[in-house]
This record gives sequence, structure tokens and C-alpha cells, in this order.
Amino acid sequence: MRKKRRDNRLNIRLISISFLLVLSVVIIATLFVRRHPPEYYDRTEFLMGTYVTIVVASEEISPVKLAAAGFQEMKRIEDKFAREYGSVTRVINEAPVGDLIAIDDETAYVIRTALSIGAITNGSFDLTIGEVMDLWGFGSSNSERSVPDPEKLAEALKRTGYSSLELVSNDGWFIKKSRELQIDLSGIVKGYAVDAAISLIRALDDSATGYVDAGGDIGIIGPKYGTRPWTIGIRHPRSERADQIFDVVYLFDGAIATSGDYENYFIEDDKHYHHIIDPSTGFPADSGVISATVIANSVMVADAFATAAFVLGKTPGITFLPRNGALAFLIMEDFSVFRSEGFEVYQKK
Repeated sequence: MRKKRRDNRLNIRLISISFLLVLSVVIIATLFVRRHPPEYYDRTEFLMGTYVTIVVASEEISPVKLAAAGFQEMKRIEDKFAREYGSVTRVINEAPVGDLIAIDDETAYVIRTALSIGAITNGSFDLTIGEVMDLWGFGSSNSERSVPDPEKLAEALKRTGYSSLELVSNDGWFIKKSRELQIDLSGIVKGYAVDAAISLIRALDDSATGYVDAGGDIGIIGPKYGTRPWTIGIRHPRSERADQIFDVVYLFDGAIATSGDYENYFIEDDKHYHHIIDPSTGFPADSGVISATVIANSVMVADAFATAAFVLGKTPGITFLPRNGALAFLIMEDFSVFRSEGFEVYQKK
């Protein structure tokens, strides 16, 4: 009888030890998995006139599915706001002057932001320069680019001005034009599309990390491996190689966008004409800036402010931005650099 009891106690001890060993292995394996950095998935597609790359990692959902969802959202926005076919932009452009044009909440949000930035920058960012962009050939990738006829340009300039657009809230959203004009949302909608893709990815998995890069307009999904900043290069504006870096910044979150005279241009009579139009002259901006980089909370705001900073130049290009939650880094023609106070914080790892 005593022997049987001793055997039972021995069995219980062996079972307990075995259980503890198994539990230890499970805990060690779990800790190893948690400490093992996530594997990033990246995918690149051509959207919105540029190459878009989504880099994402997730422990909850397949990063392949997250990237696919992000691209699908950006494609939806591209189709909605493009000028070439039956989009909301075209509906607004073709509507009669004075009519109340019904728009949805998303369109109202994009246009409201564009109008607000137009006011903040005193018109240096203006969504109503669509006709001017068309005359230069920058309105469509299929257009022939050339210096426009001066008389036609002067007439087109008369049909610009963000203050000629009114956003009306009356049991829904409406927009009204006080004169004939053509809106062009390309300076803001690409950034909005990046923001929307990031919001969707976060909604699917709030622990996902990575970034979305649309031709240099970059929004952060989450810090690298959850704890580290992403290293982002500012392209050298006079290098033919896109991977040659002028300087770097480090971002845990937020957004960064760059406008440069090297991105979209043509040469006529040995003169360089780029696509960043000064709304006050109708000609490519001539502020001495060749690259303007802006850090902000959203890509949409960074994108629009980068355009405005390029047009404005170092004064007041780098002074008005901090008052509006953004910072600028301007590269001038002689490669001198001007930074908003506080930008240097993002240049320290």
C-alpha cells in the first residue's frame, strides 16, 4: 500500500515537472516570437502619376492584404478626383457659374482643406489654377508641354482665385463658383490619398507599422519595428539619380512631402520650365528654391504646404509654417539651406 502511494506521488511529481518544462518552452518560444522583429512586405504600383510604395508589417493581419487594401483605397481616390474623365473634379469644372453643386463629405473635406491652405498662404497654393496648368501642358500626362501664348495665359489668370469658390453647408455640402474657373486638386489629393490609405491600414490593424511613399510624399503607418524612426532621404535636386541623397530626416510618425523643380518639367529654348506654378504670375515659381520639403501631421497638408513654400521662397516660406503646425527645409539654387526653427530636431537620430 505504501509503495503504491509512493509511486503515485512520484507520478504526480513527474507530471508536474513535465508540465513546467512544457510551460517554460511555450513562454520562451512566445518571448522569442515577440522579440523577433516583424518582416516587412513592400509593394510598388504606378498611381496618381507616380510610383507608390507601401511598406507594412503586421502580427495580426497579412501585410499582403493590408498593402492591397491601401492601394485599392488610393485607386478609388484617384478615380474620384482625376480631371481626365467623369470625376467629381470634372463635374465641378463643367458646372454653370452660380449653381449650387452637391458634393459628398469627402470632397467637401478635401476642398475645405485646400481653401484653408490657400488663405493661410495668401494664394501661393491655389486649387483654381487648372486652366493655367492646362495651358502649360502640366494638366495631363498626355498634354504637349510648351510656353503658352501670353494673351491666353493672361485670360486664364483672370479665371483663377480660390476666393471665387464658396463651400456651402445646408443640409449637405455644396460648392458654388462665382466665376468661370477650373479646379485642379493634384497639389493636395495625392497627399490625401496617402493619408486615407494609412487610415484604412490602421483601422484594419492598429498595431501595423511601416509607411506609404507616393513619389516622395511619405506618411508613416507606425515606427520601424514599433520603436525606431524611419530614415527618410531628401533627394539631391540636381542629381540624375533618384537615390542620391542631399540630407536625411528621422520620423516616428507624421508625414513629409517634397516639391522640386526636377520632378516635372520641360526645356524650351534652353530654358528650364517646371510644373510648380506661381498663381500670381501664371509662370513657374522663381523664388530661388529648387526643393522644398515640409514635415506636418498629415501628407495632405505637407504636400500643399511644400508647394506653397516653393512658391514663397525662404521669406516667408519658412516663417509662416510653424504657426500652422508644419516645418520647412528649403534648398536654394546655390545649394544653401534654410530651415524652419525646429526642423533640426528631425535630423537627429
